[in-house]
Amino acid sequence: MQRLRFPSILILGAALGFSSSAECSPQDKPNLAEWKKSIGLFESVLNQSLAQTFGGPFETLNQARGAYLPGYGVVFSFEVNLTPLQSLGPFSPAPTAKEEQAEREEEARRRQKAINVAEQVLGDFGQTFNQLAPGESVTIVIHTVAAHPGKIERSTIVLSAEKKLLDARLNHAINQEHFVQKLSKTQY
Repeated sequence: MQRLRFPSILILGAALGFSSSAECSPQDKPNLAEWKKSIGLFESVLNQSLAQTFGGPFETLNQARGAYLPGYGVVFSFEVNLTPLQSLGPFSPAPTAKEEQAEREEEARRRQKAINVAEQVLGDFGQTFNQLAPGESVTIVIHTVAAHPGKIERSTIVLSAEKKLLDARLNHAINQEHFVQKLSKTQY
């Protein structure tokens, strides 16, 4: 009786080992070297676009960085300074209502410039992630900061495109304008 148990246990153990190794087969695992290369390329394009759009050394507060999240897709983030360079020292005169209004309008223009850059790069280069699985997305998170006397205002803008939308843009089934309209957008 014990002789039959040992081979049965051996066969069962081998079957379980095979099934667990089949679940983690190399085909199911993401090629992280390929992801790293694609993410680096996209980061480079996004950072160059931001540098060309904003120009100044303190207008983008950090470089765009990306990460692959298995099951979700790729996420990139960067931070933009919305406040024009000015003297905010303790001896600076208080801004007038007209100056405050002009500053708010400039902040809105800078926020829209950051969104436009992200939308353009996403539309032009988002499809370079050919290893995305169906249902995965490419997302860009834009953090903004605006300094005002006595307070700092922060906001976040999230733009996301699923693989099927990126594929439609790649195949020229939709133009950039239609692509931008279909992007998932969240601001808070």
